[in-house]
Amino acid sequence: MNCQDVISELILNAARAAVPADAEQLMLLPECGPRNKPLMPLLIGLVEALKVTAAAVADNAMDENCPIESLLVFELNGSLGTAGSALARAASL
Repeated sequence: MNCQDVISELILNAARAAVPADAEQLMLLPECGPRNKPLMPLLIGLVEALKVTAAAVADNAMDENCPIESLLVFELNGSLGTAGSALARAASL
């Protein structure tokens, strides 16, 4: 496991711990199956956190006049595309 995978796993574990056990009951969610129901609050929270973090990175880059490397942005966009494709597959059954 490389450093990036370790950090990702730590973040995912922290996010899981932060989501209350009854979170799916606190949110109005469409039917998504019994195995996905507890995952949806985690997914939604991670996506919302990602949006806030990406906006902060953009603001910091502008404020500091220090752009993010294009290759890193390309790789991150690829990861987002992979996640979007997985969700599209889940919706197209």
